[in-house]
Amino acid sequence: MSDRAVSEVLSFTLVFTLIVASIALISVGGLGSLQDVRDVEQLESAERAFDVLADNVADIHQRGAPSRATEISLGESQLRTGDNVTMEVKLDGGSGGLPTTLTKDIRPVVYEGNDDRKIVYEAGAVFRTNRDGGVVVREPPLVVDEKRMLVTVVGVNRPNVQSLSGSTVLVRMNHRGSNVFYRNRSADVDSVQITMSSTPRASLWAEVYKEYGFSCSSVPPGGTNVQCTYNPGNIDRVYVVYHDIRVNIDT
Repeated sequence: MSDRAVSEVLSFTLVFTLIVASIALISVGGLGSLQDVRDVEQLESAERAFDVLADNVADIHQRGAPSRATEISLGESQLRTGDNVTMEVKLDGGSGGLPTTLTKDIRPVVYEGNDDRKIVYEAGAVFRTNRDGGVVVREPPLVVDEKRMLVTVVGVNRPNVQSLSGSTVLVRMNHRGSNVFYRNRSADVDSVQITMSSTPRASLWAEVYKEYGFSCSSVPPGGTNVQCTYNPGNIDRVYVVYHDIRVNIDT
């Protein structure tokens, strides 16, 4: 009988230890994996929401809608308007009163997830970034070929930085006005230079403009400025349009 009692106590101890160890293993490894999966799904959901946001802003500057609103679920993440980015468009040529330059400050809209993962709407483009770099999710509204160029400056703005977290938010965009800064059909423009300044996504902007045939200055690691030039000579038609759009984030 005494041997049997020792055996039962030992069995109970082993089973209990196994259960505790399993719970600890799941807590350390399994919950961490579930957290990673949840973070990835939230980021993908945010990316889809920013694609809708870009479509809604396009309704304003392409189709004349007075305003649009986009709902974005944040969970434990944060949505904010970032520090101003400066976009400069410089036109150069042999006549027509050139050179001429348009310079505007633009606020990005930034979704911030865990581990410095971000989705950013900036000047009409959408970027997905992390600590190691980023990718271009959506290109800006730019039309370029040897005979024609349309540069659309999507001037999302507000007077100060705004930030919200931990809820579902509504990003409201209101059209405040549009201005055709430059219009020419006389082949007076020889080159178009676009400079993006004070943006952590300078290297991604270089990728964007290179796809359109621009030559861009190299961006050092951590660089925030890039200058890109399109220089085919005698571009037949050039249009530069600025759209003033006010952004506000509501709960």
